[in-house]
Amino acid sequence: MSTAEPRVGHTRAYVVCGCTLLGGLVVLVLLVTHLGDERLGPDPARGGIPALLGVGLALSGLFVIAHRSAPGLGWLLLWTGLSQTVGRAVILAAAFAGVGPALGAVAISILLLCDVVYLFAMYALPLWLPQGYLPRGPIRIYAVVVALWSVIHTFYDLAVSTFYGVPSFLQHGFWLDARQWVGSWLAPRLDLVPPLVILTSLVVMAVHWARSPGPHPMRIIPLLPYLVWLFVVFGGYHLKLSPDTYEILLYASSVVWPGTFAYAFARDRQWHLDRSTRRMLAAFALASALMAGYFAIVVGLSRFLPGARSTGAVVMAVGSLAIGLLLRPAITQAMYVVDRFYYGERARPYQVVRDLAERLSRAVVPGVAPALLCETVVRTLNLPGAGVVVDTRRGPRELARVGTVGPGGMDFPLTYEGVVIGRLSAPPRPGQVVLDRQDVEVLGFLADQAAPAIASLRLYEDLQESRERIVLAREEERRRLRHDLHDGLGPALSGTRLQVDTARTCVPAGSPAEGTLMVASEGIGEAITELRRITEGLAPAALDRMGLACALRESASRLDNRSAGRPCILVELDPDPLPPLPAAVEVAVYRISGEALNNVVRHSGAERAALRVRVRAAEVTVEIVDDGHGHPAGGDGDGSGAGDGIGMRSMAERAEELGGTFTVDNGERGTVVRAVLPCPGTDLRDGPGTTP
Repeated sequence: MSTAEPRVGHTRAYVVCGCTLLGGLVVLVLLVTHLGDERLGPDPARGGIPALLGVGLALSGLFVIAHRSAPGLGWLLLWTGLSQTVGRAVILAAAFAGVGPALGAVAISILLLCDVVYLFAMYALPLWLPQGYLPRGPIRIYAVVVALWSVIHTFYDLAVSTFYGVPSFLQHGFWLDARQWVGSWLAPRLDLVPPLVILTSLVVMAVHWARSPGPHPMRIIPLLPYLVWLFVVFGGYHLKLSPDTYEILLYASSVVWPGTFAYAFARDRQWHLDRSTRRMLAAFALASALMAGYFAIVVGLSRFLPGARSTGAVVMAVGSLAIGLLLRPAITQAMYVVDRFYYGERARPYQVVRDLAERLSRAVVPGVAPALLCETVVRTLNLPGAGVVVDTRRGPRELARVGTVGPGGMDFPLTYEGVVIGRLSAPPRPGQVVLDRQDVEVLGFLADQAAPAIASLRLYEDLQESRERIVLAREEERRRLRHDLHDGLGPALSGTRLQVDTARTCVPAGSPAEGTLMVASEGIGEAITELRRITEGLAPAALDRMGLACALRESASRLDNRSAGRPCILVELDPDPLPPLPAAVEVAVYRISGEALNNVVRHSGAERAALRVRVRAAEVTVEIVDDGHGHPAGGDGDGSGAGDGIGMRSMAERAEELGGTFTVDNGERGTVVRAVLPCPGTDLRDGPGTTP
C-alpha cells in the first residue's frame, strides 16, 4: 500500500468524525435550549445519550483507523457514530422547527435509516472480532440476516413513536397495518429474539476467534463493557432501579464501552503515528470531552438550581459553550499570526525545510543553492540578512549574500559526510543581541538540508577551477614551446642548412659528396617547414608576430572589404593598447573574435559591424555587434553553410573551458555575440587609456 492511500483514508475518517461531532453539537444545543419543552418528556437530558454515544463511537473508530490495526471495525464504529448523531439532530431540528408532513416524512425516514445502522452495529459488532474485519463465507450470510432483523426491529419500535411531535406517516394507512402485522408475530417474542441474536453473534465470534491465527489478548478488553452496555439498554428496566441510578448507568456505559475499543485496538498497534495525525486525534478527543462535560454540567445545574432553565440562562450556557469550543483554536490562530508577522515561518520548521528541499530539487544548476538558502532565511524567517561562505583551496569564498549580515551574526556549519565545507551566517533580529533558540534550531535544519547541494557546488567549482588552471597552463606551455621552437630550434636548423649549403659549394660539382650534401640540405629544409607548421598549430602566428591588439585589427581588416559587399568592421579596444593577458585568454579572444566576424560576413548580410574588447581587473568581455538580419540556426563561419553549429559550439566551448559565458542575441536590429572570460589578476595600472 502506498503512503498516499492511508492519508486519503485518514482524510475521509476526519471528515466523518467531524460531521459526527457537528451532529452531536447540534443535538446538545437543541436539548440545552429546550430543556423546558414538554415534548422532550420529564427527563430531557436522556435525549443526549445517543449523541454522546455516537461521538464516542466515532472517536473510537477514528483511533482504530489512525493506528491501521483494524480499519474494517474502525469504519463500522465511525458510520455507527455518525448515524446516531445525524439521526437525532435531524429529528430534533424538525420537531423544534415545526415542519409539515412532507419534511417530517423526510426527517423520520432519515432517523429510521440511521437507527437501522445503529442496531445492526450493536447486534453484529462481535462478528468483527478479533481481527477487525468481517470474515468471508457463512459469517457474511449471517450478517445479512442480522441486517434484515435490524430493519424489522427498528420499524417495530419507531412506528409507534411520537417523534417529538413531528407528523409521522408510520401511524397511517399501509404502515400502520404493516406494524400491526409485524407486531402480531414479534410482540410475544420481543424479549427473546434480541438476546438470541446477540448470543448467536457471540458464538460466531468465539468460533472465529478460536480459528484465527495468533493470540489477541488486548482485544478481549472491549467485550465486557459492551455486554454490560447491552444489558443496561435492553434489560435495565427489569432491574427496578431508580431513574437517577439507571440514568447514571446508562451514561457511564455509553461513555466507557466505545473507549475500550479504541484502547484495545490502539494499544495493539503496529504503526507509528505521525505528528499531524496525533494532533488531529487530540483535537477530536478534546472537542468530544468538552461537549460531554459541558452537557453534564448544564443538565446537573438545571436540576439543582432554580431558574437554570430560563431563556437567559440557556443563552448564556450556549454562548459559553461556543466560547469554550472556539477559545483554543482562536488562541492558536492568534499566536500563529503574531509569530508569523514577527518571526516568519519558524513555527513550522519542517514546512520551511521541505519548501527549501523542493526548491533545491527543482534547481537546474547547483550554483543557485547558496542563493536559495539565503533567500529562505531572509524571506521565510524574516531575518535581516544571510550569507553562505565555503572553504576552498584558496581560502574562504563567499557564494551568496542577501541583506546585511554584520559582525554580530552567528555561524552555522555546513557539514557533508562529516566534513565542514563552509558556514551559513545569520544576524539576530533588530533589537536582539543574539538569535533565540527557535531561530537557531530552524537555521541548523536549513544548513543541514542545504549542505549536500552546496557540497556538490563546491566540487563542481573545484573541477571547473582545475579545468581553468589546466587550460591556462596548457596555453602558457604552448606559448613557451612555440617561442623555444621559433627562437631556438628554428634558427639552429637554418644555420645548419646554411653550413651544409656552404660545404656543398666547396666540393667538385658532380661528385658523390655534392649529392649527399644536397639531400641533407633538402631534408633540413623540410624539417624547417614542418617546424613552422607545428609552431603555427601551437598558437595563432599573428599573436606572436604582432600581439593581440594588432592581430585583432589585422583580422578585421582582412574581412573588411566594402567593395566586395562585405560590412564595414570597427575595432574598439578598452584600454588601448590592451594589457598583457594570459596566453589562454588571448587565444580565446582571438579565436572567438575571428569566428564571430566570419559569421557576420558570411551569414548576417550586415552593412556595419563592431568588434569590442573590454578588459577589466577580473574579466575580459568580447562583443561582436552587427546590424544584419541575424545568423541562421546553427550558422558557422566555416563557409560550409551546412548549419551544423560547429562554429557556435566552438566559441561556446572556448568560453566555458575558461569558466566564462557565451551568449548570442538575435534581435530585430541585428545580432550581439558576447563572451565573458574570467581573467583574475590582470594589471591595468600601466595601460594607457584605462578606466578605473
